[in-house]
Formats: sequence, C-alpha cells, structure tokens
Amino acid sequence: MGIKNIENYLLDELSALHSIHNLVMGIDYQGRIIIFNSAAERLFGIKAEKVMGRFINDVIPGTGLMKVLKTGTGHIGRKFMVGNTLYMVNRTPIMKGDKIAGAIGVCQEITELQHLAEELEVVKELKGTLQTIFDSAHDGYMAVNNDGIIIMINRAFAELINLPSPEQAMGKHVNEIVKEQKLREVPRTGKPHHGEIVRISGRETVLMRFPIRKDGIIIGSVAKVIFKDINQLVSLAEKINALNKELDYYKNELKRVQGARYTIENLIGSSPVMMKLKETVRRVSQGPSTVLIRGDSGTGKELLAHALHTGSPRRFKQFVKVNCAAVPENLLESELFGYQEGAFTGARKGGQTGKFEQANGGTIFLDEIGDMPMFMQSKLLRVLQEKEIERLGENRPRQVDVRVVAASNRPLEELINEGRFRQDLYYRLNVVSLQIPPLRERMEDIVELTMHFIKKFNMEFGLNIGDMEKDVWDLFHSYNWPGNVRELENIIERAFNMVDSDLISLSHLPQYMQKLGKGPRRSPAGKGLPALLDQVEKEAIIETLASTGGNKMQAARSLGISRAWLYKKMKQYGINL
Repeated sequence: MGIKNIENYLLDELSALHSIHNLVMGIDYQGRIIIFNSAAERLFGIKAEKVMGRFINDVIPGTGLMKVLKTGTGHIGRKFMVGNTLYMVNRTPIMKGDKIAGAIGVCQEITELQHLAEELEVVKELKGTLQTIFDSAHDGYMAVNNDGIIIMINRAFAELINLPSPEQAMGKHVNEIVKEQKLREVPRTGKPHHGEIVRISGRETVLMRFPIRKDGIIIGSVAKVIFKDINQLVSLAEKINALNKELDYYKNELKRVQGARYTIENLIGSSPVMMKLKETVRRVSQGPSTVLIRGDSGTGKELLAHALHTGSPRRFKQFVKVNCAAVPENLLESELFGYQEGAFTGARKGGQTGKFEQANGGTIFLDEIGDMPMFMQSKLLRVLQEKEIERLGENRPRQVDVRVVAASNRPLEELINEGRFRQDLYYRLNVVSLQIPPLRERMEDIVELTMHFIKKFNMEFGLNIGDMEKDVWDLFHSYNWPGNVRELENIIERAFNMVDSDLISLSHLPQYMQKLGKGPRRSPAGKGLPALLDQVEKEAIIETLASTGGNKMQAARSLGISRAWLYKKMKQYGINL
C-alpha cells in the first residue's frame, strides 16, 4: 500500500471516528492522547487539537485508561457520571503483538436508555394489569391475524367453547377451535359486524366483530361475545322496557305535581331573535334573580316561565302559577299568602297555605302583573325585599325561598306614569327582563311553528296531515298575527276539525282568514295591506262577538287572543257591543 493510500485510509478512519455518536478516546503506550473524537469534544468542552499528544491525566483525570495500560486488563460495562448524565464505558488495551501499545475507551450515554427501560417496566406492569382485566371480563374476546391464527383469547371465550384454558387455543387456526368463518372476512372487507346471532357450542350467542388496525392498516380482527345466551338479551330488553315505562310514569307524575310542563326545547323557532332569547334563558335560568317577561298576548310568556323553572336548580321543587288578573281583588292576598283559621267569615278550618308557601324552594309565576291592585303591590314588594310573608290573621312572618318570575303584556312604564303601578316594585321585578318578540317580527319561524302544530294535532286527532296549500302559506306569511303564536295554534286546530284530505286549504281556516285570503292583496282605492288587515280584523271581531252573543271571554278564546287585547282592539275600531 502506497503512502498516499495509507494517508487516505487513516483520514477515512479518523472521519469515521468523528462521525460516531459515542465518545471515543485513546492513548498510546506513554499515556498521550492519540484519539479524541467529536463526541469527546462535546462532552468535555475541549477541542481535539488542544489535547492531542498531551498526557491523559493532565487533561482529563480519572478516565481509567492508564490503569488499563498498566494492567492490560479491559473494563467492560463500567458506569460513571458526568454532571447529571449517566454513561457506560468499555475500556480495552491496544495490543501490538504481545505488547500493550495503548488503550482505548468507548463511552455511551445510558440515561435515556435507563428511562426507556423504566418506561418498558411500566408498560409491562400495565400490560399485566390489562391482561388480568381482560381475563376477568364477563364478555368473551378472541382475536385472529389476517391468516386466521388466534393471537389472543380470554378465559370467558375459552370457557364458552369448552377449552380448559386460553393457552390451548393460542397460535392455532380459528377453524380448529370454533366454526367462525365470518371472523376471517372482516380483515378483507374492513367492515364490522354488529350484534349478529351466532350458534357457538350449542348456544345462541350475540356476537360482534371488528377489524384490528395498526397505523391505518388492518392486521386482523376481533370477535366479542356480548351475550352468551340470547335469553339474556331478551331478559335485558324486558328490563329496559319496564324501566323506561317506570321512568315515563315518574316524569309525568313529577310534571303533574310540580306544575311545570315545558322546557327550553318547547320554545319553537330558529330565527336569530329566538336563538338569542333561548341562549339568554339558558344562562338566566341558572341564577336566583327575579325575571320580568315582556311580550304581546299569545307570544308564549307562560311557556318561557316554565322553561326558566325546568332549566334551573329549582326544577325539582314546585312551579306555581297565579294569574293576577283572574283572581278577584278581595281574594288575591289570601291566594298569595294564605290565611289562618278564623281570619275571616268562611275561612277553612285549619287555615290554608298561600301560593308563595306552596312554591317554597321553587318558582312562582305571577302572570298579568300589571293588573295587580296597588295595595297588593306594596305587599309583594315586601316579600321581594324581606323574603318573608304573613298569612291573613297571623302576626308572625314566615320565611320563603321563592324565585319570582313575573309577566305582563301591558306597558308597565305607562302604568307607572298613570300612578297605577309602583315604580319601586317595577325596579324590583325588572332585575332581568326578557322580551318575547311578536310573531310578526319573526316571520322566519312561521313554517317551523306551523309544522310543529300540524305534528302535534296529527297525534291528538289521529290524522296524517302533511302540509298546507300554497295560498294558505302565502296568507300565513302576509298576515300580521295580532294573536301571535296562540292565534296560529288555534287556527291550525280549527283546520284539523274541518279538514277532509291530507292538505290544509283556505276553506279550513276561520272566516276572517278566508276573507283575507280571498281578497285582493291591494284594494282598488290603493289601500295598502295594513289597512286591509285592519279591515278584516275588525270584521272578524264583530262576527265573533255576534256568534258568541257578546261574550267577550269566549270571543277572545275563539280569536286566539287575550281578553285585554280584545278590549284594546274594540276600542281601536270603535266596536261597542
């Protein structure tokens, strides 16, 4: 070999040493450093050119290489620390014939390897725990690879196929153990099989099969026996049905006893204004604050009060409703606060609890709060401030924990200006104000509301109405709905009483709606649609009052509006009956 070739060979060897990740350091027979690779430079922070040819102990004491040089005995697998890092070193003598020409040390960091070993130990323990759980499982499991060889089986499956132990099935082809052909199909198709009835060892079992994937590639399949006997499934289904019936019974009883029937899901509508209202109700229902619900008659204020209660932490207590306009003035105080025995002539023996006490821990809904007499407003204010009530004829106060939800379709601010509603009570009630938009301001919800009522009355009437004719839809979208959602519901219900096909037509609607639907969209005199609506509305009120013999309560119910709204409309149109 020529000089040039020797130099190239040495350069290649030196380059290889510098490329090695492990530390390599060597000395000659005098203890002078002759090898100091890049890994050694990084570890000790010294460049090779500064240490080459220097005595090893002068540069890095305690390497152990001098001892190897003197004794000729190597050190294999010795450990040493540099800072916080653990290393393992092999030291061996360099022999030239039978003489020691030097010593070399190769060092490897083992801190990471130690961590991996510790993690491996944890994984082994976890695998052992999982294997114990797997073998203890009541359900039977068996897994095969793509060749149908059993790679896993638990004790429950082994017992099902009458094997003394799972080990007897491991490594065998599935066909040798059990007739389960479809398990081999799963890796080919990649499709799971859910709840198939398979006969195994003379028993009808319920079996599930799933592909086993690793890095997105199917490497086998697993079978799981969820019922070892079909009779178990039948028995479970019967128990579930019985529990569902029992749950439905108690739900209905809870609603009947507590009074609240509706939830946030009963607020029908997906328009932006309704979605915002629903989100507000969800948040407000969680707190204890008094709520004032504002909105026109028929918009669903009571439904909203129910939703506030059923969505609150008070939902397991009573929901009590009081219509302040329907209770006579002389009875309202005893209705709300109760009375003691002998408080007045005709008082029930033993007295009577009032609505506030009945709602203790729950919610009281004061509807038509604007019609509450002034003397009762001051008493209600005291309840809101002091959280206590006094029964009629009793001098001692009673503590009550009640959330008050009030509602009004009347402009309370105007009533305050007229001296008919206390301003301080208004501020107490108006802690959280929820405004329900009239139907005319959320016409996007007409279709959803209409189909909801059609579905509801289909169930009640035992019919199968699917839709409405186009001219009815057009009318619904152009009508201003003074009675709001209540009016819409009443119109649909009336149509169900008249319908003779699977479509609701104009002829099935009330007379005033038919007139509006058959009339021109714009009058010859150039009157706009609002004027036409007013005209039809006036005629409808007059006809309905005539048909009820002037009974305003019955007329309001027939029109789908409140009595207060009917009086307002009669005054607006100058109707005197």
